[in-house]
Amino acid sequence: MSYIVEDIQSKDVNTKFGPKPAFSIYANGERYSYGFKKPMFKIGDTIDFQYTENTYGKNVDLASVQLLAKGEGASTATPAPTTASPSKAPYSPPTRPFPIPALHGDRAIVRQNSLSNAVNLFREDKEIAKMAGEDRANIIIDIARMFEAYSCGDLDMEKALVMAKADA
Repeated sequence: MSYIVEDIQSKDVNTKFGPKPAFSIYANGERYSYGFKKPMFKIGDTIDFQYTENTYGKNVDLASVQLLAKGEGASTATPAPTTASPSKAPYSPPTRPFPIPALHGDRAIVRQNSLSNAVNLFREDKEIAKMAGEDRANIIIDIARMFEAYSCGDLDMEKALVMAKADA
């Protein structure tokens, strides 16, 4: 399929190597992530490419990009607008607080994961299973709560509060 490039935008993103410009292209009314390689085509050019789609959007397969025809384009890579239109709003990931507050939705996911891991530990550790006897469910739940407290940052928060009280 051929696409007419309507816009090319760049946005600095933080990587483990420091900030790098990431590129997005708008073609045929859709937004496609282009990655960190600066596009060699310009706005108005007709290109062909393959893409993959995931929960974050459509990602161009850079090896598949072909320039079909040059257009009357502007410059490559215009900076992302500060007030983007709703159809071209840049992706911003949801905030993930840490420590995870008690009523935050992510807590349920951590709790489920902690319970699964506690059950797996219980199954694998024969000594814990022998000691448990009739009280297996309560022991599994206690282990899951320890995993949850660690994973959600509750233990770190407790230490920080104790240190804050000591400094006051």
